[in-house]
Amino acid sequence: MKICIVGGGTAGWIAAYFLVNDHANEHKITVIESSKIGIIGAGEGSTGTMVELLNGTYFNKSVDIEDFLQKTNGTKKQGIYHNNWTGDGTGYFAPIDTSPTWYHFEDTYFKFVLGHLGKEKLHMSSPIGIDYEYKRNEAASAFHFDGHKVGEYFKGHCIKSGITLIDAVVNDAICDSKGNIKDVMLDSGDRVEADFFIDCTGFSKILAEKVGIKWKSYSEYLPMNSAIPFQLKHNECETIKTYTSAHALSSGWMWEIPLQDRKGCGYVYDDNFISQDQAVEELETVLGREIEPIKHIKFDSGRSDAFWKKNVLVLGLSAAFVEPLEATSIHSTIIQLLIFSKEFLFKSFSDTNKDSSRREYNEKISILYDSILDFISFHYQGKRNDSEFWKWIQNDKIVSPRADHFYKKSKLKIPGFLEIHGIIGSPNVGLWNWVSAGIDVITEDQARREIASTANENSIRQQYEQFLNGQVSQKSYIKYT
Repeated sequence: MKICIVGGGTAGWIAAYFLVNDHANEHKITVIESSKIGIIGAGEGSTGTMVELLNGTYFNKSVDIEDFLQKTNGTKKQGIYHNNWTGDGTGYFAPIDTSPTWYHFEDTYFKFVLGHLGKEKLHMSSPIGIDYEYKRNEAASAFHFDGHKVGEYFKGHCIKSGITLIDAVVNDAICDSKGNIKDVMLDSGDRVEADFFIDCTGFSKILAEKVGIKWKSYSEYLPMNSAIPFQLKHNECETIKTYTSAHALSSGWMWEIPLQDRKGCGYVYDDNFISQDQAVEELETVLGREIEPIKHIKFDSGRSDAFWKKNVLVLGLSAAFVEPLEATSIHSTIIQLLIFSKEFLFKSFSDTNKDSSRREYNEKISILYDSILDFISFHYQGKRNDSEFWKWIQNDKIVSPRADHFYKKSKLKIPGFLEIHGIIGSPNVGLWNWVSAGIDVITEDQARREIASTANENSIRQQYEQFLNGQVSQKSYIKYT
């Protein structure tokens, strides 16, 4: 089958890399990418799915992690530090993993650590959180990197694998009588024919719009609509952090992603409450130095109403954009590819492009993105009210129904794994609970009460201590209060 990926960048080249390795020699893959179209490359973060993509979890191909980091200006990532999301200047570290008991009916390690060590040490209920506490970062758990260089990295592997690259701009697409795209027209005047197309054209959504895919806005629950990306040099003698920073500001939040030679940063905000100039002024006040914005970006958080229509699959920014909090963009691209490649892609076009397959795929990916929407919406529920933006969030109850339900349920009982529903790649309840404790929805007193109500608190204590001591190089003696 001839597969044409329109648009390179991170999404396009990850798609090509995934398909050429998962379906070796089964398809002829062409990538159309224009060198005329630039990429920001301000710095991106990932989840553990990128590690799995690189280490051979999904197919029989792996790469050298250190080589990947060197060529993408990358650093290792253990989690996200959230600062001032409750408005009192405090913060919390959320590891990218969860406690070993997150999938039990009761997350006993999570409750025990929250109740006895407090919110500031809650991360010590997870293996990666313990590594963070002890300043160990040997294992690759997730990454920060230059997004442009990541695309170039996968591009290099794909060219070696025999993928065809065409440097051109796609001006139009031609459909057949059934509404399927049969070829795309290039700025050179040439046409490229294919059986199946993947739209990685970003916000342009060139092929998606051609087959009638529409945008479903999330702005009712995620009102952020603007971003100012910029870069900062590391301070002299500054130790490169092992985490992404998400610092809540007056009208949104600022990301800070440490790369090897600099930091990729940006302010995501609602321009109904702050102008571009005011946003820059606030950033410079918070950071104590001047910044040079790369550009000003306008966006509408949301997703496609279909991710596979006719013979077109949409990926990356063509598929969805749920603001960069929690690094879900590349994560969801990989999950989309995993599900499509493993469950729905076959050698022939007729076996692949079935109505039943499209319907099932669209249902699954809709659940994925809607679950991410709920998770991100929940971050804003920390009852901060020190600016007009935060007062509006609280007073007008800007929260998705699912996130609101989780908030109210958490006040009654710390949720177990049955509380959150989704598919592979959806944020699990362990990740939700990091945020819930961090923004004071669930509390230390609540955790102590729930642990004390069990008949085996001493057993839980012993099990946790064994787990903790097994994670560190020497015994750790902790006094619980």
